[in-house]
Amino acid sequence: MFRNLKAMSVATTGLLVMSLATLSIGAQTGGVAAGAAKSNYVIGVPLPMTGAEAASGAEIFKAEELAAAQVNAAGGIMGHKVTLIEEDSACDATTAANAANLLVTKHVNAIVGEYCSTDALPEEPIFSRAGLPVIFAAANSPALLSFGYKDIFLALNSAAEDSATAAAFFKQDLKKTSIAVVDDQSAFGVAIADSMQADLKTAGMTLAGGSIQAVPNTLTDFSSVIAAIKSSGATGIFWTGYYAQAALFVKQLAAAGVTAPFVGDSAAFDPTFITGAGAAANGTYVDSAVAPSGPALTKFTSQYKAKFHSAPGPYSAYGYDGIKLMALAARQAKSITASKVIAALHKTKYVGVTGKFTFAKDGDRTGVPEEILTVTNGAYVKNSVQPKL
Repeated sequence: MFRNLKAMSVATTGLLVMSLATLSIGAQTGGVAAGAAKSNYVIGVPLPMTGAEAASGAEIFKAEELAAAQVNAAGGIMGHKVTLIEEDSACDATTAANAANLLVTKHVNAIVGEYCSTDALPEEPIFSRAGLPVIFAAANSPALLSFGYKDIFLALNSAAEDSATAAAFFKQDLKKTSIAVVDDQSAFGVAIADSMQADLKTAGMTLAGGSIQAVPNTLTDFSSVIAAIKSSGATGIFWTGYYAQAALFVKQLAAAGVTAPFVGDSAAFDPTFITGAGAAANGTYVDSAVAPSGPALTKFTSQYKAKFHSAPGPYSAYGYDGIKLMALAARQAKSITASKVIAALHKTKYVGVTGKFTFAKDGDRTGVPEEILTVTNGAYVKNSVQPKL
């Protein structure tokens, strides 16, 4: 259970990416391949197509297909037809680096995708060295903004606020101050867990047991973790991993008679968590960016259902907005040249399905507040009380 995992993952990711990136950069010039068909604006879409998060990847990709079809129906990007190329990143760093290299060798013009920050981290330097404009649809670990890349943009604001919101909720609203923090050893989970540890200290709260419980993301038997939580005297539990494993954890907590309130971070927010945890999900909480709403979202949802005969996932609209935003930036740049599109993205102000888009200098989306949701009768609802930050 490595507590220096964040530094370790960044270091090893860097070595992995530097070696793999050299395989595919030579064919690119400024992010636009010399041999790319003039009639197409090719957008690479790295997403988990296999593994526990494959459902979320599929939901985001469908939304991007919908957006691309609409862009093309309106004339494309200055006459260039938008086409998508998806590669499986599997929520796995090595697979993601391979996917990124494949997309570069396939001469894509831009990138809109990624659900897992574990995938996005090793992809960043590969895409950056290729000079590609990148919009990450749902990946939003604070670590993604820490390397100073000028071509990386987050459609979903950085999750740096996840821990601060959760800590305030535990203290102000739940009146719980001894918090067990559990991460899944993913890049996203570790970053948020480390932030939570600092936020607890700042708020005068206690990290139950004195250390973060770091568990492999393949763990299915949480008995030892639950025993440690019980012995620590924790009055609250903060989970910083993904939803599929969170569902197993919550079911086992309930079976073990643990009544301390459970709060998941934004990666645990998915209807699959509720179906996976069953009755044990009721009464749990999740910390998330304020869900988009309004006529634009209603229209998007209707169009998505009509095309795919299923409901969009919680992050589908961010992928949809990512495609529309990339197209708008190219139009505003009056060019599909990567460097000009990147410059336009830094200046672009856009109102999409998920609200207003403006980017900070580091590529973070600004002005997206967070909220606490609770599961009631098998569905997410906005909690009746919200923390004040």
